[in-house]
Amino acid sequence: MSATTTDPRAARRERVRQLAATGASTRAIARELTISKDTVRRDLEHLAQTADQQNEPLRDRVARRNEEATEALRHLAAAVRRVQDEQLPYLIQAPEVAHRVEDELRQHAATLTTIANDFALYYPRQSAP
Repeated sequence: MSATTTDPRAARRERVRQLAATGASTRAIARELTISKDTVRRDLEHLAQTADQQNEPLRDRVARRNEEATEALRHLAAAVRRVQDEQLPYLIQAPEVAHRVEDELRQHAATLTTIANDFALYYPRQSAP
C-alpha cells in the first residue's frame, strides 16, 4: 500500500514501515511521527502479521479464511438469536426508534440476501434427477 492512501492508519503504518526499514528504533519512529511507542509496536506487529499471511501457502490461507468465515457466521447466528429473543417490536415504544431499527434490520437483511444470492450463483444447486 502506498503512502498516498486516503486511510490515515494505513498511511501511518506505511511510514512506520519505511522508518523501520532504515533501522530507526521504536522510540525514534514514535518521536518522528508524534505517536506513542505502543502504537509503533502495534503497527510493526500488524505489518509482520500481514507479511506472514502473504507468505502463507494458498491452501493454508484458504483454510484460515474458511475458519474465519465459519466463526463470523456463528457470531451472526448468535446475534440474530439475541435480537429475536429480545422481541424488540414489543419493547420499543418510540416510533422513531422503531423505524430506525426496522430500517437497519432491512438494510442488513438486504445485504445478507445479496451475499446468499452470490453463493447461489457461484455454487448452483444440482437439480434432483
